[in-house]
Amino acid sequence: MLFNSLPFIGLFSITFLIYWSIPQKGRKPLLLLSSLIFYFYSGFAFSIHFLLVIAVNFFFSLKLWEKKREGKDTSKLLLWIILLNFLNLAFFKYFYFFLDTLDFVSGSAAFSQFGSTIHIPLPLAISFYTFQLIALQVDIHRDHVPEKIPTLDYFLFILFFPQLIAGPIMRTTDFLPKLDKPVIDFNRVKWAIFLILSGLFKKVVMADNISGIISPVYSNPDSYNSLALYITAFGFACQVYCDFSGYTDIARGSAYLLGYDIPENFRGPFLSPTFREFWGRWHVTLSTWLKDYLYIPLGGSRGGFWRTQLNSMITMTLGGLWHGANFGYVLWGAYLGFILGAERFFSPDSKKEEDPKGWKRFWKVTLIVHLFAISGIFFRTASAGKNSLHLAGEYFKGFLNIIGSKALVRWEELLLFILLTFFWNAVQYYPNLKERISSKFTWLLPTFSIIMLLLLGIFGDGGGEFIYFQF
Repeated sequence: MLFNSLPFIGLFSITFLIYWSIPQKGRKPLLLLSSLIFYFYSGFAFSIHFLLVIAVNFFFSLKLWEKKREGKDTSKLLLWIILLNFLNLAFFKYFYFFLDTLDFVSGSAAFSQFGSTIHIPLPLAISFYTFQLIALQVDIHRDHVPEKIPTLDYFLFILFFPQLIAGPIMRTTDFLPKLDKPVIDFNRVKWAIFLILSGLFKKVVMADNISGIISPVYSNPDSYNSLALYITAFGFACQVYCDFSGYTDIARGSAYLLGYDIPENFRGPFLSPTFREFWGRWHVTLSTWLKDYLYIPLGGSRGGFWRTQLNSMITMTLGGLWHGANFGYVLWGAYLGFILGAERFFSPDSKKEEDPKGWKRFWKVTLIVHLFAISGIFFRTASAGKNSLHLAGEYFKGFLNIIGSKALVRWEELLLFILLTFFWNAVQYYPNLKERISSKFTWLLPTFSIIMLLLLGIFGDGGGEFIYFQF
């Protein structure tokens, strides 16, 4: 069920009207029911599987709390829980990738031929809810959740439909303490409407139209000239930002209207002067998850410079694999890990450096955006499946087509979308700009709403799926 669809608008509207019309004791069951309807819309079999996964994790959570109460060690039980969750994820998401890898190692096609006789569908949101469940179990082990979570709250924490499909990846502290105390007032409603409309604008007007402009280039990159490929690389970076940031805005706005705050996933990453700051502002909840539950357990930065580099490379490479079962995603993650390592090598004390100003900042931000746009070539071509690395190679070779070859159609429109993307980044990056917009929002709201609805009517055709739904 897409956020930019009539079924979601209908479900949310009915939920919202009933939610604030009934006593608090009935609100959590209503949210759970709406969340179940939201997920059941994707398929009955997926939904039964998802509920079983949550039920099994809840059972093991009870065991963890029981062992904690008895003063027993929970390390072995936690390892089994993590293993079961990753086996569930690996079976549905990496089965074919595993067979392709065996083909690559053995030099035959027997394993992939065997896989072609089996159809294993990918359950919706499996990557996101797996990470959220693992984080919950680890937090119980670490005594961050010392008290047993009621059954209804446990299921609702995982199923909460505004963030169910593509995050943000929530922690218990982000949601559970507020579950019995939802808050609503006029200012929250104003900001919620702004977030929802801006999210729809980013998705339907910007991301979907950028996709229409750049998709032909990625289908046949060697037929386009270098300037077209250069602009397209930036176009895809902006598409991913608008698509996923737009989803997060709608999720946060919907949660606001139901009285809850969920984490912000983007904080103006395109204006970051360092790559480390970039990853503190891009897909924040995943970056934080990888740091807390993978990078730090590997040893973090405690084992010296080169061990830190290795831990960082492992974390980013596995983060790439999390995005998709394809060598293109692995290469994408490894590339990002290499850039982080290079930055740490040439600027080991960047945290102690003063925030750059003026032209120095401009050139640093420009470098970071270019490096990220290059990474998007690996990410975008990974959707081509087994041909992803070949397609990425064709794209990079296309940069040599300086004279001749095809030009990019609608390049002026794409440049406008790129500029608008940097405007949205500025709103997120500079709190004073956001506060200035919020302070004048009383009279801006009606105007902004009308303009957004007109633009959605002109440019929108129902909209496509959000990019991160495939993960």
